Amino acid sequence: MRYEMLFRHLPDMLTVPQAAKELRIGKNQAYELIRQGKLMAISVGRKLIVPKTALIEFCKLDTNYLLLSPNPPKYSRLSGK
Repeated sequence: MRYEMLFRHLPDMLTVPQAAKELRIGKNQAYELIRQGKLMAISVGRKLIVPKTALIEFCKLDTNYLLLSPNPPKYSRLSGK
C-alpha cells in the first residue's frame, strides 16, 4: 500500500526516462533492468512504456534493492612501512 501512495501522482504509463527518474537511477540502467526482465515494459512500436503497476511491483521486491544500491567503497589497508 505504501508504494501505491508514493506513486499516486504518476500517470498510469511512464516513459523509460520518467520511470528512471522516479527510481532515481540513470536512463541506461532502467533500460538494462528492462532488458534483464527485472522491470516490466510494454513495447509500443519502437517505444517502451513502463506501467505504473510495474514500477510498484519492482519496488516491492526486496531482491531489487541490491540492484539499485551503489557499489560499496573498497578500502585498502595501509601498510606500516
